[in-house]
Amino acid sequence: MLDLERINDLYAEQFRTWPDVKKRYDALMQTRRRIIGLDDMSIGLQCNPGRVRSTAAETDASSLAKRPCFLCHANRPAQQINADILPGWDWLINPYPIFPVHFTIVSKAHEPQEETPLDMVAAADKAPGLVFFYNGARSGASAPDHLHFQATVQEELPLLGIVERYHEATESSIKLSTDFPLKLPINFYSLCILPDLGGMQLLGMLPKIYGYDSETGASDPGMVNVLVWLDARRILRAVVIPRRRHRPDCYYASGESQLLVSPGAIDMAGLIILPREEDYERITVEDVKAIYSQCGLTAEELRKNLRMEA
Repeated sequence: MLDLERINDLYAEQFRTWPDVKKRYDALMQTRRRIIGLDDMSIGLQCNPGRVRSTAAETDASSLAKRPCFLCHANRPAQQINADILPGWDWLINPYPIFPVHFTIVSKAHEPQEETPLDMVAAADKAPGLVFFYNGARSGASAPDHLHFQATVQEELPLLGIVERYHEATESSIKLSTDFPLKLPINFYSLCILPDLGGMQLLGMLPKIYGYDSETGASDPGMVNVLVWLDARRILRAVVIPRRRHRPDCYYASGESQLLVSPGAIDMAGLIILPREEDYERITVEDVKAIYSQCGLTAEELRKNLRMEA
């Protein structure tokens, strides 16, 4: 079990042996953050220069082939400690953090980011205070050639509270965000998974729900972001955000029209990471609305997509 005491001990040991990473976590205290209102949701903006490598990562096959896999054990820094919590996975402190508690959970085997790993559920059981999030290969993953997911404390993502409030845990069920009594800028599926037959069926569906490639129209398991956690009653929750595009138009724009935003699960859940200060200063509500509408599904696509997966 990974409780707060063990998290603190792990970070203390890692900071003692890896000063560069301690500096990056200390720098988080200086990151600029602000909130903007969009529809009925508050969207966070974080200026985090340390994330530029991840945001701007080239993830095409040619680029991946030219570099060693930085998640493989042999290529990782010698100082990086494996907490050894989940069999088959290395549980690591993320060296380029977004949050004061930020883990990357890496498959011991070098295998591609092909579908949502159900071991996220086992991870949630071992660390009930955390939320685990997965970026599909074309939905924010900076290392799509090596299976991994990440984690932070649940309080960092307000979307979890919205889901728990408007999707009652009375039975195993799946609910569309468009059926919530709110206007939300992000369209997603909320899954409430109880330990019953219906819950087992939903659990089996989890890796099979994803979006599509907007250029080809083909279903694509790499087009998805997923969040998994246990709520205060230890009921398993999941949010699945199907995607239609990897990056928005503003990423590819030039000059002052460019915003270096490459949305992953955190961004799609309501906290947009901006590595460049100039982008943080000038991003507008309309820009954020465009990012979500271009990368996520429309309400009609959300309904149609679920019928197709069913």
